[in-house]
Amino acid sequence: MTSLHSPSAPRPRAAPLPAARPAAPLTAARPATRPPAAHGGRRRGLQLLLGVVVFLAAEMTVVTVGGLAASPWMLLLGACAGAAVALGGYLLIVGLIGGRPGLGLRGRGKLAELAAGLVLGTALLTLAVGLIALLGGYRVTGISASPQLLAPLAVGIGAGVIEEIVFRGILLRVLESWWGSWVALAITSLLFGLIHLMNPGASILTALLLVVEAGVLLGAAYLLTRRLWFAFGLHIAWNTVQAGMFSSAVSGTGTQRGLLVAEMHGPTWLTGGSMGIEGSLLTVLLGFVTGIVMLVLAARRGHLQGPARNRR
Repeated sequence: MTSLHSPSAPRPRAAPLPAARPAAPLTAARPATRPPAAHGGRRRGLQLLLGVVVFLAAEMTVVTVGGLAASPWMLLLGACAGAAVALGGYLLIVGLIGGRPGLGLRGRGKLAELAAGLVLGTALLTLAVGLIALLGGYRVTGISASPQLLAPLAVGIGAGVIEEIVFRGILLRVLESWWGSWVALAITSLLFGLIHLMNPGASILTALLLVVEAGVLLGAAYLLTRRLWFAFGLHIAWNTVQAGMFSSAVSGTGTQRGLLVAEMHGPTWLTGGSMGIEGSLLTVLLGFVTGIVMLVLAARRGHLQGPARNRR
């Protein structure tokens, strides 16, 4: 059998293979989840307006139901009813108006985030009280035979759910979609402090302390997880533990009779004065530093965003 090519004929060269394209680095891969810039949803101005309406409706529900009788159980029922109104209104806003059903609430790990918030809030307040006690500002004298636990729990649930839905779930999220994470955090922290000026015994100083302390801490809790559960737990524990365990006032609302019978002595910067334990400079620093740590972690996760004009 003869070859198809003559021995003297040159063999045709094979065409060179195209050069392989270098693989894209893993860090450039597009994240599987929707980026934070899209969290604002549509009709953001209307979302803000309705958020104020939801806040007022929820607070009115707390006052109306909780004020039907001078009973701790009714206070707790009013707080739960107000929280339910806030949750229902929020779901309608982000779903029907914003086009993002269940935003900030759906997904796995909800109970774990809620539990983590409860643990962190309890730990921060316990550490703060321990430091105040070491400096002579707090002394336990006994255990209450009839502690008031339902009222502190009502304050924790009512404020913890309603305020987080409005300030973090609506205000921070929408403002962030316009001006970025840092501006939105600053504005919502300031508003969060100012709204507490309506509390008995509140002052400009106490409002500013809440801006630095709770506004940053709770805003960072939302930005870190991009959901509300962690912030819910943190806020609920923050209020409940102050009053229910350490018998402290909460944001200037008056002394509570919690589990521990205690005496507080010393300057206001140490004890918090009429504002309660959260007004102590030590508690403010703990809350602020913890918030900064969470913001660093949020930045590493890519959860912070710049102003809209700087985004592509």
